[in-house]
Amino acid sequence: MQSTITLPISTIQHDFEAVISDVQEGIIPDDSFWVSFYKSGEPSVHGKVHLTLDEENRDLVRFEGRGGVVFEHRGGRDYYVACPTLSVPETRVVVPSRQYSDPLPRLASDQYRKIYAFDVAPDGSQFAAGYENGTVMIVPTTSRLPPSAHTTSKPHLNTITSLRFFPSSRVLLTSGVDFAVNILPAEIPSSAQSLTPKRITPVRSLKGHSRAVTSTAVISRGRNVLSSGKDGTLRLWDVPSGSQIRSMGVSGYSPVLAMCAGERAEGAFAQPPNGEEKNAPVPLDDREVDTADKMVFCALQDGSFEVFDLGTKLSVFHSKPPKGSTSLSSIAYSPSASLLATGSSTGVINVYDTRAMDAPLATFSRNSASIEDLVFLSAQGGSVSLVVGTDDGLPYIADVRPEGPAVHAELVGPDCDAVRCVRVGAQAGEVWTAGDDGIVRQYEGAGI
Repeated sequence: MQSTITLPISTIQHDFEAVISDVQEGIIPDDSFWVSFYKSGEPSVHGKVHLTLDEENRDLVRFEGRGGVVFEHRGGRDYYVACPTLSVPETRVVVPSRQYSDPLPRLASDQYRKIYAFDVAPDGSQFAAGYENGTVMIVPTTSRLPPSAHTTSKPHLNTITSLRFFPSSRVLLTSGVDFAVNILPAEIPSSAQSLTPKRITPVRSLKGHSRAVTSTAVISRGRNVLSSGKDGTLRLWDVPSGSQIRSMGVSGYSPVLAMCAGERAEGAFAQPPNGEEKNAPVPLDDREVDTADKMVFCALQDGSFEVFDLGTKLSVFHSKPPKGSTSLSSIAYSPSASLLATGSSTGVINVYDTRAMDAPLATFSRNSASIEDLVFLSAQGGSVSLVVGTDDGLPYIADVRPEGPAVHAELVGPDCDAVRCVRVGAQAGEVWTAGDDGIVRQYEGAGI
């Protein structure tokens, strides 16, 4: 049985850059900020970094780690921390390059609205955020438009559960706990339209689920879309007609809590599931476009995951549910790397090679906080990382190939507020996060 590797947690005072700036500009002669390290089963380390201006070069800030912590500033916004006591190697801490706050006024509690679903357009021109009251806000990322240049819609009766842009970046797929899937136009407002928020309504409503819809996916260019739900079904839809093409039930109709799809990796799922005889495939419907080579991965409430061949509509793999009461809360797939990752409600991540699914390549955890979202991030040289959104508000990037698992970078920003959504942006190494504090954060070059 694969043993679980425990990864360390490195945290830093979220406004540490402001402390550095105050000393660098001579506002105060010296100051300090805290850095903490945690590793399950070992005493935590809490130290401080003391800052002073160099006596001769007044443009140079000197850093002194105290209490067992090490801090290094390598220029610009390139920061690293380490803790020899816990054998935590140099770990990059990445600060957001941009932050987007909710343009609407804060709630009575002086908090922004929680973000339950999020996506960034493939071309990076805008992002979408979904809220508890069923509203969706689409916000341009360009600086030439004012904050009022956002688009709003209320496509659902209550909580938004999934948002996915189409490849065009100008159409948005939404789902909610009201059993519905909707399609919204998502054109960016012109400068002349930007003085007041634009309101839009769905152009298609896809109905068939009998319980909350949990995830969605866009197939190829968007002629077909997928949805999964707590009714234990996976549904394929025809966008032009708004009709359902096929409903596929997972084993035991266990609620599907997360779902992802992608092209079949070379050599993956060539044999019948679990040694069984192959069932007769379902012929392709005339309304299907580019589904024959696609695989769908479903994370189930019973702690197992199931894989479907979208071309044949057959289940090709079903993992064994783990012992104990845990569910799979997130799932991610990288066709190019032939990797699948699952995240559990108890903080455990498993990484599989889709060409040999009998046992995970690696199993790791940092603590028992639920894994809210996962997405693969590929870098130059063939290395593969995994961006992890967590319920404890400590998102990070883990290296999984060629060596790993190991913490590649800590994403600084959330102050103990759950990170519900993570995405990879259009630029190399670009990562986005969103969650309970209502703030969208963009990290440029985080995965490099």
